[in-house]
Amino acid sequence: MEINPESDRVILLHGLARTPRSMAKLAQALAREGYAVENWEYPSRQHDYAGLLALLRPRIAALAGDGKTHFTRTHFVGHSLGGLLLRSLLSEPLSFPAGRLVLLGVPNRGALSVARLQARRGFGRLPEIFGRPARDLYRDAPWLAGLPWPKLETGAIAGTRRFHPLIPSAWINLLHGAREDGDGTVEVDSALPPMLRHTLMLPVGHSFLPNDPRVIAAVQRFLRDGRF
Repeated sequence: MEINPESDRVILLHGLARTPRSMAKLAQALAREGYAVENWEYPSRQHDYAGLLALLRPRIAALAGDGKTHFTRTHFVGHSLGGLLLRSLLSEPLSFPAGRLVLLGVPNRGALSVARLQARRGFGRLPEIFGRPARDLYRDAPWLAGLPWPKLETGAIAGTRRFHPLIPSAWINLLHGAREDGDGTVEVDSALPPMLRHTLMLPVGHSFLPNDPRVIAAVQRFLRDGRF
């Protein structure tokens, strides 16, 4: 696939309990390459997964435009929950030419930290603290196994920094003596499904994936060349 940044667009979708600010450095780097970048905001904490899909579907449909603005392709980058949402949205019929998809720390199989919280007394407050979708993101949740994969060329990046003091779920895993490889929130084998050909691991914590220069450079390479 030939990529021309000057005629291509990139949509960025942040993760749970985050804002477009968390994707700002990535947006700036892609814009400097010539892409038309849209860094979307959505109320990730206020709705369950189905409700978020309902909110975002009209925005995906609107990418077809009015015929006055033409982009050769539209690419997508999703962090965490944003990547799950993009998997669902881009598996539905599209009315515009889609390009490549990059997933950053996406809990394709859920996260053990959520399952560990289920066993704790304060678990009932999880949706209140982190947002309504959090309750359903436990490891190997059946609905995640049934989530479709879009036909876009897809690459995934996993973080391997197991502990960072600014990542709340990393503390949960630490208190449980967790030893799984992961980014403090999502395990590597959840972020990198074996069915994907293009994967990359970097020593970065979950919350910091979209801002890390190594991750940004890898996203640029994949959008341009289809490999990391």
